[in-house]
Amino acid sequence: APETGPGLTLQAMVSERYVMPKTFRPDEFLADVKAAKAAVGEATEADARHLQFLVNLSRCLVYGGHLLVFLAVAKAQGLLLGMACLVGAFMISTSRCMSWTIIGHHVSHGGYDKCQKNHPDALAPHLKRGIFAVGWRRFLDWMDWMLPEAWDAEHNKMHHYYLSEEKDPDLVERNFELLHKLPLPMVLKYASMILWIFTWKLTYYSPSTFKEMQLSRSTSWIYKNWPAHRLRSEPVTIFQFIQNPAEELMAGKLREAIFWPIFALQWAAVVLPMFLMVVLPSAVPLVVDKLGCWQFATAPMQAAQHSLLAMLLAEMLTNAHSFIIIACNHSGGDLYRYSTSCKAYSAEWFLRCAYSSSNFECGTDFIDIMYGWLNYQIEHHMFPDMTPLQYRKLQPLMKSLCKKHGVQYVQQNAFYRVWRMLQVAVGDDKMQSCTALVPPAKEAVSPMNVDDKLMGA
Repeated sequence: APETGPGLTLQAMVSERYVMPKTFRPDEFLADVKAAKAAVGEATEADARHLQFLVNLSRCLVYGGHLLVFLAVAKAQGLLLGMACLVGAFMISTSRCMSWTIIGHHVSHGGYDKCQKNHPDALAPHLKRGIFAVGWRRFLDWMDWMLPEAWDAEHNKMHHYYLSEEKDPDLVERNFELLHKLPLPMVLKYASMILWIFTWKLTYYSPSTFKEMQLSRSTSWIYKNWPAHRLRSEPVTIFQFIQNPAEELMAGKLREAIFWPIFALQWAAVVLPMFLMVVLPSAVPLVVDKLGCWQFATAPMQAAQHSLLAMLLAEMLTNAHSFIIIACNHSGGDLYRYSTSCKAYSAEWFLRCAYSSSNFECGTDFIDIMYGWLNYQIEHHMFPDMTPLQYRKLQPLMKSLCKKHGVQYVQQNAFYRVWRMLQVAVGDDKMQSCTALVPPAKEAVSPMNVDDKLMGA
């Protein structure tokens, strides 16, 4: 059952409400979904080669971007300097987005595990769930503001298996309840979203995923000391490290007030390596100058300042890029949220993947890479452990069978979906709310003997 508390809960919002018509046949829908998955087949060596292409492209972009920025700040002036730094920042930004949304995302879901098993020589051993970016490999595979293990706990487990329920940590409508209640003009509420667009990985996603990881470990200090009066589903942003201890002190709760600075210090250890990755390139001109090797007309300090600005620009761009292709995936006035949970890989579960997700344009490497391969969101939530190329094959089959069964299938441009999400975030629109999509009695008649090997881990 959803947690209760002072916030808006679905149990209070919804009386019994179901969406699917009486003519809908869950068993037939489930059989067609199963057949579509089978038609796609297993991952092949082509999937492995495609992943290696993506890894190589990401590396070329990030190394080339840093080299271009260095040459620009050392040798270029005026407009040429600005344009070169912008292009370099865009290359770094795109690489970081790819490392997360395409490479890290699909590998950490186990999308290539079967490929590793069936074609052991096709991929490097570290491109496997549980190895990729874990521990010291974070510095080699995927460095970002989020700890990969924390993201696995928050995204792969909580978000995927509690999609648009109260326990979903990425439920936008619930996470922005405070903004809904603030007595501000709507234009200011929309303007406040600019901060999140350009900083959200650091200010929201990193502390939020770290919280979910710690709360999933019963031996962690944060799990044992979590304030009893605060819901575990409450979003934690960087601002809570200031707001929450102040509230606790005002309420005379000293122990709870001390909790938040300790939480912040533990989280700071997670973001420190990424902070160094952002700022250290700006130190290169100064180091080269100290070694007596700086042979450029531009002063080293000026070059360092321009380099830092380029690195900060790259971070702003990758935040905005990832926000556009991620934050709107499951939010909008035409998407649903639920007051009950459901069994994974049941007809209800597959329906929720469609009724609470939106796809974007898709079909070519350029489009799919720029969308971070998150333009197959419906198919990805149905089968999280597939490769990018498998999603490309599955998408037209799934769209066709949804049409056949009268199931909602949203596929629109990402910028339009961002607008729909922003409306929900500021309280200008609401998501559709229901108990579940299929009435329990009807769901019960659906055959549940779905082969786990076929459906996914």
